[in-house]
Amino acid sequence: MKEIVAIIRRQKLHETKTALDGLGFSPMSILSVSGRGKQKGFIGEVDPVMDEFLLDEADVDVRFIPKRLISIVADDADVHKIVETIIKTNNTGYPGDGKIFVLPMTDAIRIRTSEIGLSAIK
Repeated sequence: MKEIVAIIRRQKLHETKTALDGLGFSPMSILSVSGRGKQKGFIGEVDPVMDEFLLDEADVDVRFIPKRLISIVADDADVHKIVETIIKTNNTGYPGDGKIFVLPMTDAIRIRTSEIGLSAIK
């Protein structure tokens, strides 16, 4: 099992969720997060997909940008398909498209039934 953590643009959440639902990967957790990447939130040229910036005229050089964090726990065999779907759905070609992290997951337990491992996530 693996945990796939994706940080994406806010406006891409619905499209990403719909694409993953279409593949049968609907169980996921979603959080609102803010952060900055390699550019440290620097706002240079404004491009068509960067409408999510909250500009403050007194401090336009460094921003924490609102994003969405998606967490999915999946079988190892499904990781590639999930990652490819997230990339395809979120790639605009502009800075700020996001990041995906794939982490090892040692176990999962469904609280209601006490199922363990893959049966707990399917």
